[in-house]
Amino acid sequence: MKILVLDDGIPGNTVQSLGIAEALNLEYSLLPVKLKGLSYRIPGRKGSVKIISKLLGLLLSLKLYNFSYIILKCSSANPMPEKGFDAVISAGSYLAPINLAISKKFRTKSICIMTPENISLKEFDLLIVPLHDMTRYPKLKKLKNVFVTICAPNRVNEEKLRIGKQEISNHISIPDSNLKIGIILGGNDQNYFMDRRWVEKLFQVLRFSAPKKNLSYLLTTSRRTPQDVVDFLIEKTSEPVFVYREFAGISRISNYFGILGICDILLVTEDSVTMISEACSTGKPVIVLGSGRRKKRLVFDATIERLVKNKNCLYVPSEKFSELPAVITESLGHDFSILEDTKKCASKISEMLNTRKS
Repeated sequence: MKILVLDDGIPGNTVQSLGIAEALNLEYSLLPVKLKGLSYRIPGRKGSVKIISKLLGLLLSLKLYNFSYIILKCSSANPMPEKGFDAVISAGSYLAPINLAISKKFRTKSICIMTPENISLKEFDLLIVPLHDMTRYPKLKKLKNVFVTICAPNRVNEEKLRIGKQEISNHISIPDSNLKIGIILGGNDQNYFMDRRWVEKLFQVLRFSAPKKNLSYLLTTSRRTPQDVVDFLIEKTSEPVFVYREFAGISRISNYFGILGICDILLVTEDSVTMISEACSTGKPVIVLGSGRRKKRLVFDATIERLVKNKNCLYVPSEKFSELPAVITESLGHDFSILEDTKKCASKISEMLNTRKS
């Protein structure tokens, strides 16, 4: 069996699709998707949307499948596939109509991650939906083709962690007696924010704790981390206790999987479901750090609460950062469970493909 994975150029989306494809242990090919033509912007959102993507959604809703594929081929900046795969996997609204146009044309299984907009959800063979979408989109509860995950599928697996650990070991030197703490920082979005005051509060606690507890820190930021926070980190984390640092958009290479692989405990900010999912998928102690909030209660709170209940992580709100050293100590004796969203998605798809084959 072969899998076609669609790539819209957004790493957070493609990582989810690739994670599932890799977990299936089947041959897959990655198809970059870029549409030609005019675009428009949605107020309050970053980036733009190609008009042709919306047109495809309309044509598919009218069940004009062959015509949709013809329009797709004419509008694509890259060659479209002709045959030779058993399922199409994509993530996000932009790729959803493209997924359907291809899968309907060649009568293959269509698998869409997250909840696409402006397209019939019943048309997909499988919708892989995160828990927080079940709250935002009540209509999902009525569909039989929905598979609910707690977080987001990802590419974390034992092999990547092993290789990452080996590679990062070539760049750092840590005493065997030291506890290695990974610090994974996200940044600003429509729900959360991270500012200089927040990061100063966090790192005052971390620096104070390190000498007393023989801790070594490994730090990485994301592209959403605000510039003033990055400037602070570059200036204030140069002391030896920070044995490794990388800054998205600045560092030439990334050893992200190395941080996940070598660290004994992972601290990750609550603003990124993807980063939390990746950390919890390692099976290591994970502490989710509260970020600044634009609202008191957010839709993602239920996800973190479920993760804590399932023993996938612990949670420390920003107003309780002073308790973080005690929570780090507590985490060493905590019975953590590994998050297996990606494996469960792959198992569901395998069952679907094997049923079709038989």
